[in-house]
Amino acid sequence: MTRANHPRLAELLAALARREAELESDRRTIAALQAQLEETDRGLAALYADLEQARRSEARLAAIVRSSDDAMFAIGPEGRVETWNPGAERLFGHAAAEIVNRPVDVLLPAEARGRFGALLDRLRRGGRAGHFDGRLRRRDGSPVDVAVTVSAMRGPDGALTGFSAVARDLTERLRMEAELAAARAEREVLADRERIARDLHDMVVQRVFAAGLALQATAGMVRDPRVAARLHDVIAELDATIRELRVAIFDLHTAPRETASLRARILRLAADAADHLGYAPDVTVDGPIDSTVPERVAAHLLAVLREALANVARHAAATAASVTVTAGETLTLEVADNGRGIGRPARSSGLTNMRERAEALGGSFTVTGRPGGGTRLEWRVPLS
Repeated sequence: MTRANHPRLAELLAALARREAELESDRRTIAALQAQLEETDRGLAALYADLEQARRSEARLAAIVRSSDDAMFAIGPEGRVETWNPGAERLFGHAAAEIVNRPVDVLLPAEARGRFGALLDRLRRGGRAGHFDGRLRRRDGSPVDVAVTVSAMRGPDGALTGFSAVARDLTERLRMEAELAAARAEREVLADRERIARDLHDMVVQRVFAAGLALQATAGMVRDPRVAARLHDVIAELDATIRELRVAIFDLHTAPRETASLRARILRLAADAADHLGYAPDVTVDGPIDSTVPERVAAHLLAVLREALANVARHAAATAASVTVTAGETLTLEVADNGRGIGRPARSSGLTNMRERAEALGGSFTVTGRPGGGTRLEWRVPLS
């Protein structure tokens, strides 16, 4: 190689060195990009795993909601139903297509809307969860006793996105509680009946029997036939009284029949009173009377109703009477007739008994005249 070619060779060697340096830089860039791609692949794999886990968790949650016996549904911020599970359909009778996008008021009787609305307002103001125990309404209009837990749903920014509600049917639990209360009340009644029967036998029957013996001895000394006949009539009445007392004592020792519902007992008592009234009184029963009225209060109610109808039969000379029983926050009994009215106030052990029963339960009792004639009796006690 000639000297003249040396500069050219040097240039080529320099160009080759630069190219080698560029290739090395490219290799380092490619290696860095490859490392970034591998890191991205690992990130994507982790993200896919997280998404798959979230999908499985969501599927499990959806399966729990679908298979739950409890009614589960979501309510939008404006109070419209947004989701509806099969448990809600079984409990309330609405298919999802029928109720989604409708106001939740569809499920609420008029008397429950204020309480439920106040609960949602409290959750809107920041409350986390609230409870509503009461009656909601099925598709056919019938009531159902439920316990509802309502929770606020909020987004990442804390903004309200709606409410979740879980409702549980309390019908069976309330039935069992009522049966337990009835069993306890029956034990108390049996104890009272046993005590009363013992007192009647040991005190009343013996005294009446002794009075009869004394009258028999007196009748033998009386010369006037009319007085003697009258004494024998009184003795016969005393004997009849003793027989009736013994029958009553036997009945007191006999266990009572299975307790019917309070509604049925009210209707039966009114029907029995028709024999003395000469007509059947109109009866109206409103509210959850069988589930909210304790047996102790029910016993007072039936005693007051029996006394009130007996007063109508004895004193009112009425041709019609009505009985209205309403259960809500208070239990109210109203008995009205179209008879001669209350007239001049008089002492009455029956009215006093009814008033004392009301006051013993923290309630009130009033008797007033009706504008068109007749009498209106109101007996009211709290149920809370």
